[in-house]
Amino acid sequence: MSHKALTVDSTTLYLTALATLSPPPPQSLSSPLSPLPTSLPSSKLIPKTRFVIDSFRFAGDHSVSYFLSHFHSDHYTGLNPNWSKGVIYCAHPTARLIEQILKILPLSIVPLSLNNAVLIDGCEVTLIDANHCPGAVQLLFKVPGEENGKFEKYVHTGDFRYCESMKLEPGLSEFIFADAVFLDTMYCNPKFMFPSQEESIDYIVGVIERIGVENEGNLKSVLFLVATCVIGKERILLEVSCRCKRKIHVDGRKMSILNILGFGDEAVFTEVESESDVHVVGWNVLGETWPYFRPNFVKMKEIMNERGYSKVVGLFRLGGLMKLSSTMKFLKPKRVIPTVGLDVEKLDSKHVNAMKKHFSGLVDEMALKQEFLMGFHHRGQDFMRSVETNAVMS
Repeated sequence: MSHKALTVDSTTLYLTALATLSPPPPQSLSSPLSPLPTSLPSSKLIPKTRFVIDSFRFAGDHSVSYFLSHFHSDHYTGLNPNWSKGVIYCAHPTARLIEQILKILPLSIVPLSLNNAVLIDGCEVTLIDANHCPGAVQLLFKVPGEENGKFEKYVHTGDFRYCESMKLEPGLSEFIFADAVFLDTMYCNPKFMFPSQEESIDYIVGVIERIGVENEGNLKSVLFLVATCVIGKERILLEVSCRCKRKIHVDGRKMSILNILGFGDEAVFTEVESESDVHVVGWNVLGETWPYFRPNFVKMKEIMNERGYSKVVGLFRLGGLMKLSSTMKFLKPKRVIPTVGLDVEKLDSKHVNAMKKHFSGLVDEMALKQEFLMGFHHRGQDFMRSVETNAVMS
């Protein structure tokens, strides 16, 4: 790491943030951090650190170093305006969102730039793009090992969508043969085959252009409902607006987020329903998407009637993981630790075991065997040293 690289200490930052609160919270760092609780899932903790990832509901006096991979509610659950458990490391767009939307104390937020290594609590941390939503990142950790000059390397993908260009990310090549990859395995099944973003845009634009002619002459015939998360799919919306020559209707909350992210162009987005026949709605409003897609036609019809249309078209663009095997073939880690699933918080759960089996042929098994044998070697050396010491003393 360059000597000019940023070096930060979470405890110092945390105490500085606490000093600004009035009244101050009851907790303090006058005593050492408490032991890590057994209830903290291994999928949320970087080994040999106090770094807790996307798990604010497990916050406590065992850590002051928290990381947020992106601004989706299933990852920031536990954050609220009263947050005072530690500092939050994240990308700049995510930092703006948690400050302005969740009202987190600015001094508790440490925004980090992409592709710049930072020394945090003695560990080297780098953020790289996750190809998900604005501000979504993968986290690369170099943790000092037991031997001087040796590092253990960990990749936490957050929610990401794999693409071949990720192999060109600066610094990622250093994490080939990583000690572990904490992997987003939500759509880790061959049955989940998603189109590219370009294919999705072409399809949505085609539907709107083909059916939208029924709305010419200011007729309110067909309502197009586009399902998105609170943050995400911005590029698709911009493309639809440009190619279909339409504004996109969003609600006040979505507009505030678009403004924070720099997308709130009045020529593209509007909060006035009558100015557009393309309306953005919440991700699960039109139906459930997990574990499989189940549309809610009743809800779609309700929205259609409320807004004065005679027909409705629901447009979904599912994101997800593609070519996970390619990710593992590139990184060749010693272990894969799933971070998404119904029971990933249990170390020996059905889902975790299934993922281990799925990737068993892609992990660096030779490195695991060498690590296993080195354990015996070190224990043998320790035993011989103890024997020699006892012999001298006797």
